[in-house]
Amino acid sequence: MKYACQYAIVRFMPYVETGEFANVGVVMVCPKTGYFDFKLLTRVRRITAFFEELDAKVYRAARDALRDELNRVKELYGQVLDSQVQATHLFRELVRPRESMIRFADVRVVLADEPASELIKVFEHAVGRAFATKAYQEQILEKHIQSTLRAADLTALFKARKIGNEAYHAKFPFVRVNWEGMPIKAIKPLHLAHDDPAAIFDHGWEWLGKIKRLHTEQQLPQQVMFAVNAPAQSDALLSRAYRDVVTELNTAPNSSVVPYDDAQAILRFAKQ
Repeated sequence: MKYACQYAIVRFMPYVETGEFANVGVVMVCPKTGYFDFKLLTRVRRITAFFEELDAKVYRAARDALRDELNRVKELYGQVLDSQVQATHLFRELVRPRESMIRFADVRVVLADEPASELIKVFEHAVGRAFATKAYQEQILEKHIQSTLRAADLTALFKARKIGNEAYHAKFPFVRVNWEGMPIKAIKPLHLAHDDPAAIFDHGWEWLGKIKRLHTEQQLPQQVMFAVNAPAQSDALLSRAYRDVVTELNTAPNSSVVPYDDAQAILRFAKQ
């Protein structure tokens, strides 16, 4: 049996003047079953990466105050189970428009078998950005590079190809071949703007390993360019992981690294 659940996304808006906000939580209610619960973002790094000049203490204080308020509502909600109307009114009162750093988006409705599971699902999508996987982010970088090549009328020279042999191969989205059909250049967009240093190392080392393996198999193109995006410079751990990975890729066989939005460097590489 499916139940109608109402939920609102929690937004953190420290600067009303700009209207910029970050999704930091989800509050969900199911009046039919008496369910009320919430889930808030615990990692401060996500917030400081978005609002670089913001003191992390500001977000922590706002989040903790909201958590206390939601816990009080949760306790109160358990006392009005005999009235779905009262429960709905309580939820609507909680998420009403407010002039503060913590705000709520418009209330939405979803049908769910288990409200608790649905809360996690909505949170992972709206706050955890489950859809924004590593592959998704690199598709965005690919489109940017595709546009750069198209503007210079070079798209016909670079096609997506698998490079390697029966023992080992790797797929590159932009590969240029010579008149014999042998790969001579490859461009690989690489998403390094993670909010976890370990993720930066893992993804960087993944492609470092691919390059070394292709080189061992004598299948590596003469030139490989990694077009990368970078994490927030305000985070020392992320910046160090990024620098270390870029250094290792730059010293890998036949490889170089440039920012994904450095059109001049990408075009120089493509035209040489």
